[in-house]
Amino acid sequence: MTDQENNNNISSNPFAALFGSLADAKQFAAIQKEQLKQQSGKGVTFNSIHFLADELPASPDDSDNSVSESLDEFDYSVAEISRSFRSQQEICEQLNINHMIQRIFLITLDNSDPSLKSGNGIPSRCVYLEEMAVELEDQDWLDMSNVEQALFARLLLQDPGNHLINMTSSTTLNLSADRDAGERHIFCYLYSCFQRAKEEITKVPENLLPFAVQCRNLTVSNTRTVLLTPEIYVDQNIHEQLVDLMLEAIQGAHFEDVTEFLEEVIEALILDEEVRTFPEVMIPVFDVLLGRIKDLELCQILLYAYLDILLYFTRQKDMAKVFVEYIQPKDPTNGQMYQKTLLGVILNISCLLKTPGVVENHGYFLNPSRSSPQEIKVQEANIHQFMAQFHEKIYQMLKNLLQLSPETKHCILSWLGNCLHANAGRTKIWANQMPEIFFQMYASDAFFLNLGAALLKLCQPFCKPRSSRLLTFNPTYCALKELNDEERKIKNVHMRGLDKETCLIPAEPKFPQNYNLVTENLALTEYTLYLGFHRIFCR
Repeated sequence: MTDQENNNNISSNPFAALFGSLADAKQFAAIQKEQLKQQSGKGVTFNSIHFLADELPASPDDSDNSVSESLDEFDYSVAEISRSFRSQQEICEQLNINHMIQRIFLITLDNSDPSLKSGNGIPSRCVYLEEMAVELEDQDWLDMSNVEQALFARLLLQDPGNHLINMTSSTTLNLSADRDAGERHIFCYLYSCFQRAKEEITKVPENLLPFAVQCRNLTVSNTRTVLLTPEIYVDQNIHEQLVDLMLEAIQGAHFEDVTEFLEEVIEALILDEEVRTFPEVMIPVFDVLLGRIKDLELCQILLYAYLDILLYFTRQKDMAKVFVEYIQPKDPTNGQMYQKTLLGVILNISCLLKTPGVVENHGYFLNPSRSSPQEIKVQEANIHQFMAQFHEKIYQMLKNLLQLSPETKHCILSWLGNCLHANAGRTKIWANQMPEIFFQMYASDAFFLNLGAALLKLCQPFCKPRSSRLLTFNPTYCALKELNDEERKIKNVHMRGLDKETCLIPAEPKFPQNYNLVTENLALTEYTLYLGFHRIFCR
């Protein structure tokens, strides 16, 4: 082999990246070659082990010492080769681990000339952790002992885009590589790392699999830390980033990937509540959703993306518990306070005027006298289409909470029962005569019309003609006196004050030990429609 060919082989060897320069790599190769020549002169190779045996004395009169010395020398040489082989294996594995960490987290400690690196198996752009590289001095590679420190250092960078370096000699502009490596939002960055780690798990050889899994777990544990202590990350609104990530996933049709990541993060948060409880961590997420949803209109597509996020939360057992606690009003006796909760804000969205008689900033039928009948029909059809979709989302949310667990079922039924009781004054005569006072005390017409539509959907399964389930309705539910909270939970009774309504046939019925959901659903729905339509019919 010529010197030129030898140089080319060394420069293309991926292990050359472990040396400070190409010259150092060549020097090391020359030394190793010389040592191998010396060893092969002694007959120490795995392919010619028999050579030493041929030189052993054949005559029994030969010295036993010479035989012993030859065998000792042979054993020593084989051990040296074995150690050298193991060392090269370790170097190879370490190099692969370093490249894998770089691919997952897009970080590096090596800022050497890209032309000296082999472009095989490394990303095109990485964030260079300069301070950590200085701290570690001679070590310019990442391994499982320092990757956690490196990831934490990356998360603390305020503008990682300013620390990007080229890892390969390619001069092609790669905007996606710049975007991924320089991602400023740390929640989104950790999710992307989680996805890259998942991909590595499916591709790496078996000896690297435990390290890939460890990197995947590291993204989850760091996400947990980010949510537990968001204050240590400067200029990062973690909870808005979480909502934005879910919103992007819904719109981009990869929501299942995000929920898989969130499920693992939620599990990690539940297991460690020493710093903050799980509700304390997640309540700010619902604050973000409340702030965004309250300004949306019925016919805005964005509204339905946010409702899909809430549908996921009402299906996830831990998030659903936080949700039903979050929607509890500050003053349960004030009917209008229910409209200010997250669920109430959703129920208040409608095509109706927010304030009767005030048409400013209203997006529907602004100039009906100037619109053609066809234009009005098109707008009506558009509104009906959105309302059907809107009511379906609300129905699914209520259904999820009723079916998820006894705890969430009790909480949402209590919310509905207390809400109806607090808004019972909507049926009073003065409600239409004093609108200023009315709107300070009670929820809006839109609130009750939407709630009534969703509850009607819950009643559909047992309201079909000749439904046997309808016969399980127990009318004595309406005659029950006041119960304490524990009795309500045991008896499945969550409405209040029905016994004070006018009874056509006064009686003292025999009450059962508890009531089924059919009875509660029908009672809640009937009373909701009564409160909602009474004020409209009596105007």
